Amino acid sequence: MRIALSLLLAAACGAALPAHAQDCHDAQAAAEEAYVVRADDVLPDRPGYTRDTAASVCRRWPARPELTLVATPVWRDGDHDARDGDVEVLVIDSDTLATRAWTVLPGALDSDAIFFDGMQLDTARYLLAPDTLAFGLRVQRRNGSGPNPFSEEQLHLLAVQADTLRTLGPPMVLRRFQAEWDTRCAGESTDVTRTVAVGSKGQHGLADLILRERRVTTHSWMDGDTCRDQDTPVDGERRVLRFDGRRYAVPEALQPL
Repeated sequence: MRIALSLLLAAACGAALPAHAQDCHDAQAAAEEAYVVRADDVLPDRPGYTRDTAASVCRRWPARPELTLVATPVWRDGDHDARDGDVEVLVIDSDTLATRAWTVLPGALDSDAIFFDGMQLDTARYLLAPDTLAFGLRVQRRNGSGPNPFSEEQLHLLAVQADTLRTLGPPMVLRRFQAEWDTRCAGESTDVTRTVAVGSKGQHGLADLILRERRVTTHSWMDGDTCRDQDTPVDGERRVLRFDGRRYAVPEALQPL
């Protein structure tokens, strides 16, 4: 049955599917196969929305190699110059392709002045409790401005608990770059990066998250015919995010624009 479905899908797509979806060599083909073999009640098709499997990401979970992670953008039909959408996330059995858990990140995508620029699965070892290992989905956004460039990377944390895939709070921004310059040399930019580490056990079962920030401001100017830069790095505030029993409390200052 699985072989027949794979062959049928390969013919429809005009390209051969990978021998095993868990290899993730072709993320689009792996995502399409996962949708074909999923149960009827898993991520049912929604009128007015279109899955963008060409932008899917797929990764076998190193800490739990029996599972494979797949994430796919789903756009609301309409104006392609200013659109919004969700991300569907699947956790599948690496051998049978059966869906083990799934969820939808509603409103995770938008493309207007600042637009979606891809995503990645983050399989760092977020061990939040003996029975709770989380993973992340990093979503990139940027604008198309020459004199005022902007880019941002946000992290969504998710965890499989029993047979349920849960989001653990709002997304947090781990990198933000913005600048204002004359498109030749003179100007100023700010590059903020944050790292996430697992801290001690919290009061509501899951460990605290420790965020450390580094901010680099760069001033550029013309010195004769030479463009010169001066970087000013500053270690920013250390923040502790605590789980309140339902989700991690992410301050508004760390959330996406």
